[in-house]
Amino acid sequence: MARPLGPEISIHLEAYGAVYVEIPKVACTSIQSSLAALLGIPLENGNPHITQFPFLEPQLASARWYPDQFSFAFVRNPWDRLVSCYRDKILGEVNGFTNFTDRPGVANCLAGFDEFTPGMTFDSFARAVCSIPDQDADPHFRSQHTFVAGASADVSKRFALNFVGRYESLAADLKQVESLSGLPDFALLRLQAATSRKRYQGFHTNHSLLEAVTKRFAADIELFRYEF
Repeated sequence: MARPLGPEISIHLEAYGAVYVEIPKVACTSIQSSLAALLGIPLENGNPHITQFPFLEPQLASARWYPDQFSFAFVRNPWDRLVSCYRDKILGEVNGFTNFTDRPGVANCLAGFDEFTPGMTFDSFARAVCSIPDQDADPHFRSQHTFVAGASADVSKRFALNFVGRYESLAADLKQVESLSGLPDFALLRLQAATSRKRYQGFHTNHSLLEAVTKRFAADIELFRYEF
């Protein structure tokens, strides 16, 4: 029987009655580090991804996965998120906590997939991602709706969290989270950013590839109303 999909990491902000659901490649390093400072949790070697945070198990059978908490997450343009994953996990262009020790040239989180090879082109990387269903995917390229949405056929009722903000309006949406949840104002650190800015559209120039990626992440595109 296939395992149910849902959040991988849910940081419990118990004092504020809130839960942050992490979606990889959506500023999660910055948000986790900022929340650690808010909670007074020291980061192990400065790395939030190996730090022990208080975790709250989701109730995936419920319409709301955290019924007694204010739950929130952030999503990102799927085409942009895929480029970010490639630049980080294959090209090593992101300063921070990505390790390439298990299989040099491929980040450890993807090293178990034979589809990913050192130095592969973005076209090859994206097609490899498209060949791996969400049930088998690594969280860094798993569809974002699987972290925040239930199985209702009615799109308007699918969100299993209280608030889903956007990477593209992160600062403003964090202010909304603070207002809705009672979380105090906290400074958002900017960590694990790529060494240079590049427009994601420049990576999706092959028409058939663009069609494949759009089909692969169609549920995200529809639910979060993103456009290329």
